[in-house]
Amino acid sequence: MELSNLGKFPLNGSPREIADYLECFDAWCISKNVRDDKIPAHFITAIGLDAYSLVKNLAFPDKPISLSYDKIRELLTNHFHVTTFETRERAHFNKLVRSPNQKIRDFILQLQIQASKCNFGDQLHTQLRDRLIAGINIPKLEKELIQIPSCTFQTAKDLCITYEDVNSEYSAPTTSVSDVMLSKVENTSVHGKKSKLPSTGNRMQREIKNIKPCLSCGKLHLRSTCRFRSAKCHKCGKVGHIKTVCRSSNTYVTENPDNSSNLSGKMQSMSLSTFPNTQSHLMRTFTTSSGKSHCFIIDTGSTESIISKKDLQSICKNVQIDPTTSSITGITGHKLPLIGATNISLKSDSGNFVNIPFLVSEYGPSLLGLKALRLLNVEISLCTELFDESLFRELLLQCSKSVGGMKIQPIHLEIEGDPIFLKRRLIPYGLRDAVKKELDKLVEQGILMPVESSNWATPIVTPLKADGKTPRICGDYRLTLNSRLLQQSCTTLETEDILYKLHGSRYFSKIDLKDAYLQIPLDEASSALTTINTPFGLFKYKFLPFGLKVSPAIFQNVINQMIDGLDGVESYQDDIIVHGPNIELHNERLLKLFRRLCENNVLVNPSKCHFTLSSVSCLGYTVDSEGFRPDASRLAPLIQAPSPNNMSSLRSWIGTLQFYSRFIPNFTQRLSPLFEIVSSKQFKWEQQHENILRKTLEFLNKQAFLRPFSSKDKSVLTTDASPMGIAAVLEQNGQPVICISRRLSKSEQGYSQTQKEALAVVWAIRRLHKYLFGTKFHIVTDHQALKFIYNPEKSLNKSSAAMVQRWSLELSAYDYTIEHRSAKDIPHADFLSRYSLFENIANDTDCLLVQPLPVDRVRLINDTRKYYGCVINATKRGWNVQCKRRFPDFYKRRDEISVHPEGFLCLNDRIIIPPTLRSAILDDLHSAHLGADKMKSLARLTCWWPEIDADINKRSKSCSSCLHKMSYGKSSWTPWPASCEVWQRIHADYCGPFLNSYYALVIVDSYSRWPEVIITDSPNAKFTHRALRKIFSREGIPDVLVTDNGTHFTEKNFNDWLKHIGCRHLYTAPRHPQSNGLAENFVRTLKSAIASMSPQNFDELERCVDNFLLQYRNAEHTSTHESPAKLFKSRILRKHLMSTTSDVHYYRGNDYRPSIGIILQRMGNRMVKILDIEDNSVHNRHLDQVRINEVGRSDYDYNDSATNPDFVDNSEISLDDTDGNDITESVRRSQRLASKPRYHYKYARRHSTCGGCGD
Repeated sequence: MELSNLGKFPLNGSPREIADYLECFDAWCISKNVRDDKIPAHFITAIGLDAYSLVKNLAFPDKPISLSYDKIRELLTNHFHVTTFETRERAHFNKLVRSPNQKIRDFILQLQIQASKCNFGDQLHTQLRDRLIAGINIPKLEKELIQIPSCTFQTAKDLCITYEDVNSEYSAPTTSVSDVMLSKVENTSVHGKKSKLPSTGNRMQREIKNIKPCLSCGKLHLRSTCRFRSAKCHKCGKVGHIKTVCRSSNTYVTENPDNSSNLSGKMQSMSLSTFPNTQSHLMRTFTTSSGKSHCFIIDTGSTESIISKKDLQSICKNVQIDPTTSSITGITGHKLPLIGATNISLKSDSGNFVNIPFLVSEYGPSLLGLKALRLLNVEISLCTELFDESLFRELLLQCSKSVGGMKIQPIHLEIEGDPIFLKRRLIPYGLRDAVKKELDKLVEQGILMPVESSNWATPIVTPLKADGKTPRICGDYRLTLNSRLLQQSCTTLETEDILYKLHGSRYFSKIDLKDAYLQIPLDEASSALTTINTPFGLFKYKFLPFGLKVSPAIFQNVINQMIDGLDGVESYQDDIIVHGPNIELHNERLLKLFRRLCENNVLVNPSKCHFTLSSVSCLGYTVDSEGFRPDASRLAPLIQAPSPNNMSSLRSWIGTLQFYSRFIPNFTQRLSPLFEIVSSKQFKWEQQHENILRKTLEFLNKQAFLRPFSSKDKSVLTTDASPMGIAAVLEQNGQPVICISRRLSKSEQGYSQTQKEALAVVWAIRRLHKYLFGTKFHIVTDHQALKFIYNPEKSLNKSSAAMVQRWSLELSAYDYTIEHRSAKDIPHADFLSRYSLFENIANDTDCLLVQPLPVDRVRLINDTRKYYGCVINATKRGWNVQCKRRFPDFYKRRDEISVHPEGFLCLNDRIIIPPTLRSAILDDLHSAHLGADKMKSLARLTCWWPEIDADINKRSKSCSSCLHKMSYGKSSWTPWPASCEVWQRIHADYCGPFLNSYYALVIVDSYSRWPEVIITDSPNAKFTHRALRKIFSREGIPDVLVTDNGTHFTEKNFNDWLKHIGCRHLYTAPRHPQSNGLAENFVRTLKSAIASMSPQNFDELERCVDNFLLQYRNAEHTSTHESPAKLFKSRILRKHLMSTTSDVHYYRGNDYRPSIGIILQRMGNRMVKILDIEDNSVHNRHLDQVRINEVGRSDYDYNDSATNPDFVDNSEISLDDTDGNDITESVRRSQRLASKPRYHYKYARRHSTCGGCGD
């Protein structure tokens, strides 16, 4: 777009026009990459002198050129700002009514624009719905909308648009020379006067109250606006209506054409012939004396014939046009401009040429009148009524609203083998709500039904739909039901058979079935086989799902049986084509088809249906009355490719042309100059070579060299990817069927080579779905890794990139094999991928989504380029030997590495951290002093680098604060019976004191490990009662409460209250804290964390506990392998790792200094002799009192901030010999000692190996 195209600044425009102009200028600056300092000058140049004067006055005393563009924009916006009065805008909104000639889509857009000014807030959709129903101005449609229960704005909008689509296909067009046939020819030389038909334009009413069927034509509009108000009826001869609504029993006979004169004769009147559109006219092709053929519209309502100047020049270039004084008037009085008159020789049915007089017009169709038809001896059989339009509309509307599936016998799936039950797969947290909503929608529509249990279960995959937001629920039946299903025979017609049947037809209609497979019902037994396993439970399909290998065959058989016996109706999967040699037969067949569809309750998508076409696209061919031919756009990639610029590209060109050599006569001789360049090994491209190449391509483009696709022949799909593009060629019997290619988007160019090759395969299969789906085909690629990624018999490695896994699952619905070949053996695909200028991708739905980290993003990008620049280049262009040796860890995982559009590296969806930032990441992971396992769990969500697990272990073991407070050994235990649901059994205990006066009431849910901690300075029964009452009011009353025998739990009023609310209270054995192991273990973890963070006052204590709870609830638990937040609240709590924050500082307590010793000797199984290196004294200590120092004494630094090891959660510890019926009788040995000894040797360093046991 040029700057001049913006036009002048709209000084007198509305605020919206001002804003639109500024937005257009912003877009121009972005498209031209205008520097910020140059924008003011460009803007002043564009707005014109008048607008510049205004800006100059607004900017006074500053000069506009000295201001920034943002300042100038602000001045103009403030100057033209108009205060909006909400009440006035809402009043205007409530007065909106659709005018009779206004499209429904335009009216909906008008409503939305006005609603944006009304500030409706949460009532927006309700107001839009009410105004749409009240102002639609179509009584029949308004009544139908009112009767819909719980109607939403989207539902009303979809129904109105569907109504418009249905009625627009056969609606009467506006008056123009293209669709109004001749009605009157008059000679102005006789009396010097012109007769005119009365105009109806000044009778149109502006105010509309009720719309009833028009008495002139029968359609839904005011009669005063009908263009047939002045038409003459062909039945009764009266003016004011047409034949279809005539109530007279008398028949009016038009004037005999034999009485007509020549071109300069007397004025005649003839009857009118109109059709819905030019494609519905009776048409006939005649050959002129020059040998050229032309298609004429047969107009039996006109005496004379007419031809446009453009059509005349195309068939008779040197014909003489004589002047004429005749004029032509349409039914509405519209004068058709005439140039003159001429005579054209047309070949009659008998083979003789007949001279036919024509009037020549400036524009319009070519018409043959009755006089020409009689001269040519053409027999015309006219029907009294060509098409029952109202009946067709009714049938189409009924099919567009069908619900409940087809009315056919439910399908039974035949299987062999045992049931397969696979566990559910994890769904990204960002998609969970959308997946749940889509599942609920399918259940509401009756497609899915929730079930409690099933012998079959298939995990789901959720690729996004075209909108990029809504997930599509698909079962991955590749490893379950597909391996057990028996193949069904399919009665699909061959492509050649369909094309043969279409040949000879002149009119076509294409019907699209909506949600094709999901219209076919399944019986109960088959429905159970299709059960899918989701995070929200098990669901079975009541209709045939997508993804089964037998679905295409079943669907095709059902449709074939449904249309059996209907002539002129062909089907291929969800597309049905109706065709006929003339309009009458075509319309008759179309009505029969829709009656059959309505009888079987088939759902049709009107927005994708096309009616009364002169040509139709079918299976890659364009079919019309002259025959069928390949789609010329298939060869566009080859035609538009640039000329070779080096020897390599020339070889690629020649290899591609050799692939098509069998279709080029004298191929070797024609391209011999190109072969000479290759032989000379010196590239020199001249004009003669360019001419040869372009003539060859032009020859290919004009020849129908692509063979028709046949489902019986084996299909070979050859794909390839280059750094800038991807391409594919579909072949059968060694001949090309279709060639496709496109450029890679910016984010796709950052993919690894494996990901690009994988993208080329899945993109090609998507594009060629109509050819490949339901047939077995062979994939050929030059990338070895794809043999394993897309192996249909093996499951993909879980370490592969998420999008590659989705692509692999998407291909599970296809039946294929895959083979690797060298690039030199597939030059055609290699060529197209390197010259893929041809099709750009608009939406990149598979771009990398990474979580933000608490580090500076600019530093991340710069350091990544500094340390891993070689890896970035290798990922984009391929790995060389030097890069492999330098980064072996990256090379091993090269298929998972990609380059983010911002410039840093990613391993799948995790950011690869450069060495300079790893310490900050480790500090952040250990900020709550969690253990190594939980640190690794958090790291797997966000970041990666080589040896990250070892670095986390080292940081965890080198944290002195965590080592000081680490717990000791544990004994054997017997678990409590597993809880079946959240908050069924909870464990409670008190811990403390903290800061000498505060205690913590700890409550842990046994199912999810969700902890609750309440700080108090009064740990008595009254506080316990109050705290539990508040928690129970929030989370509900549990079935069982497990506590020790403390007085705060044994008080009578407290227990009476628990009994009153129906909560069973269980006590552990006295002085046996291990029986309440779940609470005791969490107490130990909480104490260790608080001691490591060393709070100094109550506020710091509460902050430490809150920080600890947030991270603990989000981290994966070692016993459940899920985070407490995920099990308890079905979501991950948002935390600072998921947002950009500043660096975290760590603090440690200094309550004691450990003694450091050396192990001298092992005495028995659990005793060791230790040398205290500070006072050289020797002591005997139990191993429970010793912790090995991993960093060594020389490395020990008390002021170094570090991380702590993972706290090992001992899961639930309950009573011995516990059964599921009585959980109160178990007894176990205590894990937490009733009286803890004083520990003097917290750290020790191994000195030598014990001679007795080797330790």
